[in-house]
Amino acid sequence: MPGSGKFDAILVAGEGESSYKVYHRHKAFLTLNGKCIINYVVEALQQVESINEIYIVGNTERLGPVLAEGGINREYPKKIHLAQQKKNLYENIWYTFLHSLPPDVDPLEIENSPCRDKAVLIVPCDAPLLTPHEVEYFINHCKVDRYDHILGLTPEERLEYFYPRDGKPGMKLAYLHLKEKSYRINNLHMVKPFHIINRAYIQKMYQYRYQRNFKNLVLFGLSLFGKDKIKNYQYYIGLELCLLCAAMGWTPLLEHFRKWIPKKGLEGCISHILKTRFVALEVPFAGATLDIDNDKDYETMKARFNEWREYVNHPAHFLSLGAA
Repeated sequence: MPGSGKFDAILVAGEGESSYKVYHRHKAFLTLNGKCIINYVVEALQQVESINEIYIVGNTERLGPVLAEGGINREYPKKIHLAQQKKNLYENIWYTFLHSLPPDVDPLEIENSPCRDKAVLIVPCDAPLLTPHEVEYFINHCKVDRYDHILGLTPEERLEYFYPRDGKPGMKLAYLHLKEKSYRINNLHMVKPFHIINRAYIQKMYQYRYQRNFKNLVLFGLSLFGKDKIKNYQYYIGLELCLLCAAMGWTPLLEHFRKWIPKKGLEGCISHILKTRFVALEVPFAGATLDIDNDKDYETMKARFNEWREYVNHPAHFLSLGAA
């Protein structure tokens, strides 16, 4: 609750179309060293001091046995609730958030209740390298008194260790190329759902995040910004042009187009779209960023999981980054 210093976490493990992109299997239930990926994420969240209770949304009939097989205690050190999935990502988060409110709260009185200001942490189910110190850092740097939606971003230089190297496989990552530097979305969100007026747009943006048809990209942008908001297109089109230039290796053009996208300007654009106070928080850790989106990512993670896990958990690594 507001002012408590701790936040509930919503772990998203719904069975949408994108969750079956790896060998037609649900990403949360893929295994690494004989353990389902979601259990690594839950174990990390259970060690975060700033988390109160954990809500996992998905197929509850499947989630329960998987957590039990992984030795997860659903009562200690954090109480774990299972919420049955709905139609899409937006509904999964929204209804799970409502489920996290105190049972004595009158839905008709929420607007006048402290619950209106409740913030929750949103966490992906397919980031097995997530670490407690990374989540703690993110939560402790979220200014929930000033912003309603805080998104984590990891700088490109913090991810170079995970590229292919020394004959070993690695992850090739796409970035948001902003004027200041290049970032990868790290998949951690701190959100006050009642303070986001255009909540439905979140689902629309999620559906289009892998879109590659330029005509559809323009139509999507038009549906978000409206015909009278032409100035916002510089950010939207600039991001797409930067992605294209990066993929083609056109570095001079990339450096040109990224000047269209200052971080504060993009934050203002997103705030306008969602009708909320949005900000992106730079996080110097990589665990939440390294999710599994395709077969190759999964094979790479299996090949280097032990090495990478030791790296992200090494005290010298996270202490030096946390001081950065």
